[in-house]
Amino acid sequence: MNLTLQRDDASSERTFGKLTVGQLTLQTIERPWIPDIYSPAGRNGVSCVPPGIYSLVLHNTELHPETWALVNTELHVWHLPTDIPVGQRGRSAVLIHPANFAHELMGCIAPGLSRGAAGGLDMVSQSRAAFGQLKAVVPWTTGHTLTILDAA
Repeated sequence: MNLTLQRDDASSERTFGKLTVGQLTLQTIERPWIPDIYSPAGRNGVSCVPPGIYSLVLHNTELHPETWALVNTELHVWHLPTDIPVGQRGRSAVLIHPANFAHELMGCIAPGLSRGAAGGLDMVSQSRAAFGQLKAVVPWTTGHTLTILDAA
């Protein structure tokens, strides 16, 4: 399956977008874009990844069970830290997983059912429910891609 993330609203604190697959559209929240002079992938752990086409590979850990990791080696985004070639800098473990606020993410993407704010912070709501909807549409198998587009 091919998923599309259209980013449409960025601030110094977060990036909002819409994740679409088939008939399903979810809201997303990510960290803001923070460049890294040593890597096209953005600053590790505090930045969203750059626009591009990513393979979605299976990722399964205790903290993030049955989710997907983004991989695009040309943009220096790998699945695991051990996948990063010696002498190169880049990102790893950039996942799609539940979270409501950008500060809960380490460069990952969180789906939600709607956008809002709480305690003065922008957020997406009901992220676990949104992630459940995503998993109901996208089987936890290999072969999926995610195209990320920045706002025009």
